[in-house]
Order: sequence, then C-alpha cells, then structure tokens
Amino acid sequence: MDLNNIEDLLERYFEGDTSLEQEAKLREYFTSDEVAPHLEEYIPLFTAFAKAKQERFNRKIELPQSKRSWQWVPIAASILLCVGLFLTFNTKKGTDNDLGTYKDPEVAVLKTKQALFMMGNFMNKSTSQLNKLDTFEETTNEILK
Repeated sequence: MDLNNIEDLLERYFEGDTSLEQEAKLREYFTSDEVAPHLEEYIPLFTAFAKAKQERFNRKIELPQSKRSWQWVPIAASILLCVGLFLTFNTKKGTDNDLGTYKDPEVAVLKTKQALFMMGNFMNKSTSQLNKLDTFEETTNEILK
C-alpha cells in the first residue's frame, strides 16, 4: 500500500470516517512486517484489535435468581388493621356497644391499647410463619442446584 494512502486512512480512522473495508486494510497493514518507522506507534493498537477479534467468551453466564420478598406483608397487614380500627372506632363514636362506652376518653385509649396489643401478637405469629417459608425456599433452591 502507498504510505500517503495509509496516513490518509489513519487520519480518517481517528475521525471515524472510514468504512469496514478501509479499517480492514489498516489492520492488515499494521499487522504486517512492512510498517513505516514513524507509524510503528500504532502497531499495538491494531494488533490488539486483531487479537480481540479472535477471542471468544466460553463461560456460562449465571443470572441471579430473584427472591420473593415477603417483608411487606406484615406492614400491609398492620396498615389495614389500623385503618379498620380507625373506621370502626370512628363510626361507633359516642355509642354503646359490646366493647364498652366510647364517650369516656380513658376507656377509648384502653380499648385502643388492647387492640394494638392484639395486633402486635398477630404480627409476631405471622412473621414467625414467614421464617418457615424462607427455610423452605432455601432448601428448594439447594435441591434445584
């Protein structure tokens, strides 16, 4: 190849204006033994591209398995219970029912504390059951592997 043509192609290559055929000519020139002394600094660049083109990825790609998160269930249940308690106490305000009279603020506070204590016990029982599900899922994943 003509040295002027190579220099022109090299300049266009760095500007991004070359075609695939022209880049192949540059690769061929710089991997040959006839490189001009002032262009020898580009030899590692083009030999690296030639080596990279021959490399192949042979390993298996393992994608991480998504684990279902059940942490939101207790939070959603507690919010739902609080809303239910609010609506129950709000609509029966000032009336007598089987839970007691709500006209007295101390009784209302006591009944609310009892309801929240029951809700806490319920939440503790439900989260202990979720731990069993985590153990089951881990065992299943080990068997599948």
